[in-house]
Amino acid sequence: MPPEEPAALAYIEKTLADSYRKEIDQEENVWRSLPFFAATLALQLAALFQMIDKLPDPTTLAGKFSVIFLALAGALTLVSLCFLAASIYPQRFDYVAREPLLLTYAQDLIRDEQAQANQNQPDPFSALVTLKTELARQYAKGADHNRQINKRRERRRSIAGLAALGSVLTTVFLVGTTYAHYLSSHAEKDTGHAAAQFNTTHPAATGPGSDATGPASQPASAGPAPHAGGH
Repeated sequence: MPPEEPAALAYIEKTLADSYRKEIDQEENVWRSLPFFAATLALQLAALFQMIDKLPDPTTLAGKFSVIFLALAGALTLVSLCFLAASIYPQRFDYVAREPLLLTYAQDLIRDEQAQANQNQPDPFSALVTLKTELARQYAKGADHNRQINKRRERRRSIAGLAALGSVLTTVFLVGTTYAHYLSSHAEKDTGHAAAQFNTTHPAATGPGSDATGPASQPASAGPAPHAGGH
């Protein structure tokens, strides 16, 4: 009779199989994060389109800050997209042997185990032990290779997420700076318009004696008439 399956082999084969399946499932995680990046980009574009006509003059202090924030937001968005593209770039995963090959291999092992020469051996050949040993080897090799790919993807996706977050915060600063300048300029224009309208409806009073239409000045009174000379 073939030897019984060692308990250690059964345990390690199951552990490696679970690890292999876990790494295969991790391949889909990068695609599940794409809606987050799409929503972030849409939010930034919507904010930029809303304030594109309100950007301050680049020669002012607020305008210089706005240009810096705008350039920084664009650079961070570009970095985020580049690392995101790198994280979803196709990678070749390692898989166990194809099912037809595994079936053929198992049938060959069973045939060797049932051979008369093997039955007469003091330590007969076990098809189950050999098959599980080979599967454990393939699971271990595939899980290790796939884990390295997933770790690289996770690192790139993390950098892309941090860059996207930085871009959003920079866009918030840009919106705040732009609207603060816009509201300040709008308030100054309203104050100037109100002052001009007040001056138009209430002209300033003129100084005394400057009114050309005022009453004419009285002529100096004539002295007393000379008396007629007496003789």
